[in-house]
Amino acid sequence: MEIKKYEVLLNTLDKGSFINACADLGYTQSGITHMMNSLEKEVGFPLLLRNNRGIQLTPEGETVLPAIRELVLLNEKLEQQFALIRGTESGKVRVGTYPTIACSWLPQIIRRLRESHPGIQVEVQEENSVKRLEKSLQDGRIDLCFASLQPGQSFDWLDLREDPYLAVLPAAHPLAARERVPAGELMGESFFMCKSLDGMDPDITGYFESAGVPIRGGSSCNSDNTIVHMVEQGLGVSMLPRLFLDTAMGSSTGNVVTRPLYPSASRRLGLAVRSFRELSPAMERFIQCVRDVLKV
Repeated sequence: MEIKKYEVLLNTLDKGSFINACADLGYTQSGITHMMNSLEKEVGFPLLLRNNRGIQLTPEGETVLPAIRELVLLNEKLEQQFALIRGTESGKVRVGTYPTIACSWLPQIIRRLRESHPGIQVEVQEENSVKRLEKSLQDGRIDLCFASLQPGQSFDWLDLREDPYLAVLPAAHPLAARERVPAGELMGESFFMCKSLDGMDPDITGYFESAGVPIRGGSSCNSDNTIVHMVEQGLGVSMLPRLFLDTAMGSSTGNVVTRPLYPSASRRLGLAVRSFRELSPAMERFIQCVRDVLKV
């Protein structure tokens, strides 16, 4: 069987429909349909269910999907090894990341990669949700991800940096006069909480739980930038990571200030992969660029 058919199958599943996959793959919709029909004929059972909302796997397709992803990944690794032996470099690294890291770290990392390994491409998937990043990594939709370390995290982990959280306040707010803002008083205000499709930020909720501060219902938003603008207008307070604030506050009007928290809060940022023993050549070179840029 042709590996290309499996690659098209995975791309189509990740994009959610034949139409969405066309632009990425360079095939017509009828071409992808024909290829998937041919693949199902070869394996002897249906892999996909088609409906007006797109496609999804059959139960049989769900059963074989992990093996298909593993086969495609091994083929990509083999092709990269062939290229190295021929004296060239090729390959793609699919990176999952928080938007904050995508803005702060990735431009320098990708520039370093292009300068030293121009044949390697990078595909970036941004997610606010660490659960979604970990699920994409587990399923093989991404090769590695930048995220914060969570309890029970089971992937191989490269520790990169501790990222402190700071209280974010309107400049005229009474708490802005404090050297450090107590967790209880911060949550006692109109608090803006960062929220992804999977719920509240686990790093922030974990902080308040460890400090013994009940989390009250308040305003939520899935954009750190929007939260800063809400605070700027005096609509509430929040806490955000320094990595984001170092970039965002550069364009602030001065109506927002930050203060350390009491007790202090931080998240451990790092790079997660399924296994450091099974890296492709392209992934190895990308990780080396991460080490070079971040000096780890």
